[in-house]
Amino acid sequence: MQKPPPEQRDFFKQIAELAFANPFSQERERQDCALLNISLGTLDIYQRSEKIQALLLDQLPLNNFRITDYQGNSQEHIKFTWLFYQFHEFQAQFNQFIEDQRLAGDKPIELPCAKALSQRFQQANFNIPETEKFIALFYQLHRGFYFISTAVSGNCPAIIELRMRLWNNIFTFNPQWYMDYLCGKMEDFSTLLLGATGTGKSLVAHSIGCSGFIPFDLSKRCFKESFTRSFQAINLAQYPDSLLESELFGHKKGAFTGAIEHHQGLFSRCSEHGAVFIDEIGDIDIPTQVKPLNVIQDRTFCPVGSHEKMRFSGRVISATNRNIEQLRKNGHFRDDLYYRLCSDVIEVPSLQQRLQENPEELKHLIASLLNRVTDIPAPHLVSRITSHIRTSIPKNYAWPGNVRELEQCIRRICLTGNYPINEPVQLQTGNGFTLAKNSGETSAQSLLQDYCRFLYERHNSYEAVARITQLDRRTAKKYIVD
Repeated sequence: MQKPPPEQRDFFKQIAELAFANPFSQERERQDCALLNISLGTLDIYQRSEKIQALLLDQLPLNNFRITDYQGNSQEHIKFTWLFYQFHEFQAQFNQFIEDQRLAGDKPIELPCAKALSQRFQQANFNIPETEKFIALFYQLHRGFYFISTAVSGNCPAIIELRMRLWNNIFTFNPQWYMDYLCGKMEDFSTLLLGATGTGKSLVAHSIGCSGFIPFDLSKRCFKESFTRSFQAINLAQYPDSLLESELFGHKKGAFTGAIEHHQGLFSRCSEHGAVFIDEIGDIDIPTQVKPLNVIQDRTFCPVGSHEKMRFSGRVISATNRNIEQLRKNGHFRDDLYYRLCSDVIEVPSLQQRLQENPEELKHLIASLLNRVTDIPAPHLVSRITSHIRTSIPKNYAWPGNVRELEQCIRRICLTGNYPINEPVQLQTGNGFTLAKNSGETSAQSLLQDYCRFLYERHNSYEAVARITQLDRRTAKKYIVD
């Protein structure tokens, strides 16, 4: 059995610790910089990883490495050092594979680097189950970093914290626990996303849902499924209560009038390696809340019009822009459903909070949003739009539509050269309803929408709003959630 010299053992221990550090955390940056003997903020994570790879080339016995040549702590440390090196060595290939699989859609495609990577595991004396597990973990880690980085951009403290929380949501705060006990078994860990409209909750949910563990089949050089199938979403506010059960659980042909064919619901579309995203969970009424509760509790459901029990194996991600604690306090959201949804509760910060924490976040966001449109860097355009927003929009503007409003602000400036902001004038009515009226004329529809929302805040009931306004419930709900 081989035993590395003491200085090498310390080095391998440091690398092994890096392998389990949250890549979005400041602790990971501190560890990297200590290892490289450089100052914080000098290099980004890609540059630091490149330099660490160069160090590993000098220290690791890559040509004749055999994991079975070591034992005890030495084996554990050098094992993860070797894995750390291989993970980064194939980083470009995995990132390209993610793009290729996204374009290919729901059919799994062959991993091009599978042969080369599996040969390295074989030469290092890893057995087939270990090889399959680590290749699957490599893929999951690359997807987690890819989707979190894509969904959540910015450098204010709240966004840095959000990226860290998302990584922990996927891999837990202790990756050693995840690897040893929870890998591929995260279906019982639900996530509740809170935050105002337009903050990007659906993007955050997508990053979690597309980053689950997907087993690898070494004989086929393929993963068991495409991550494009892993994320299934529904917005409950889009459907009347009479159709929600069908949309959630599916229905059999002839189950009700108009059911002319079989229909797969949200839970039946979700794969065992995937996740469902239930948006606007705070907008469904108490009787309807029982239905998803039973599925999450029992993991079984029946399509409408059928007695056949089907199993749901995925994770549950839900979101609401409502004050969930107030809903529970007022009896409009079931406690038992809440406690099934809240394994992790993540607050997505508002745009106003982000800009207050770091005013430079505005320029970064504009560049990121413009890149989706132009697909090429446009620093001059970014600078002009940033300057226009800072000089023409009040510094304390609340951005009620959050990032979604900023997107439209950018488009409006590109089209018209302007984004007018009218300061609201408060009009007090006799029943306590305060209308925020912009200067100029306001349409009857806007007045009715404001009034419906005011009533809903007061009564927390679509039925009460419908009764007071003499609208049908579905119309009242549409005015409130649109």
